[in-house]
Amino acid sequence: MPFHRAANRLISVAAALLLLSAACDSSQQAVHIVAQDFRFTPVEVRLSAGRPIRLILHNEGRERHEFKSPLLQQARAGIGLPGSLPVLPNQKAEAVLQTMPGVYPFYCAIPGHAGMSGIIIVE
Repeated sequence: MPFHRAANRLISVAAALLLLSAACDSSQQAVHIVAQDFRFTPVEVRLSAGRPIRLILHNEGRERHEFKSPLLQQARAGIGLPGSLPVLPNQKAEAVLQTMPGVYPFYCAIPGHAGMSGIIIVE
């Protein structure tokens, strides 16, 4: 019986450490931006400088959208990103970015979607 208790305790400790390590992976900041017909949500995002940014764009609308920002263009030189992130309806697009502090406007580059815009502030 003592062997089973020790084994159960070891399994519990291992599971706790695994969950803790997964929860503490703060190397990237996740940014979720939702594209709808015809707006982005949220329209303002604030992030900390010095940590990579995982940009996740989810198109919940019926139209195709194209996220464009100087943030992508600045990061593009270092890691080969496209200048924009196109995303079809009910699809997601992702990019991991290294960036410097600054204010980065974003908008939808599709003609006729001029009202779709926002700002990312990296401090």
